Amino acid sequence: MLLSRQLVRGFTLLELMVVIAIISILASLSVPTFTRQIAKAKLIEAQNLATQHQSVIEEFILLHGSFPNETEFNLIKTSLTDKSIAKSITVDSANKTTGSLILTLNSNTGIDENQYLRFSRDSNRNWTCLSDLDANLLPLQCESTIEGAL
Repeated sequence: MLLSRQLVRGFTLLELMVVIAIISILASLSVPTFTRQIAKAKLIEAQNLATQHQSVIEEFILLHGSFPNETEFNLIKTSLTDKSIAKSITVDSANKTTGSLILTLNSNTGIDENQYLRFSRDSNRNWTCLSDLDANLLPLQCESTIEGAL
């Protein structure tokens, strides 16, 4: 009983190699986009953390009439977990009701360690944001501290 070569069906090694090459090229083109999107998602976590602490600071100002110093802030801030995007959260009080909330970031996908988000409160109770993040990661409400970034 002889089997004809025409009855045997399947892919040749060359066809499989071409398909794998095409998939590899497409994957290598999409990885930077995915990495940037993951970093942006992590920054949303940082912004949420900052918003929570801004609320705590606003409440402190209402109760005590002044921006908290570092010691007072350490008593009222939420503690960070090991998996948090923020390495540290500190304050820098300029005068009675103005100051800054500084989030120093951990190294995560697309984010270098010790980059920061600095939220500053003015005397009109407005918060502004400055950061040293890359321009394509920069949150919309933040301005860059890097020259020529925007």
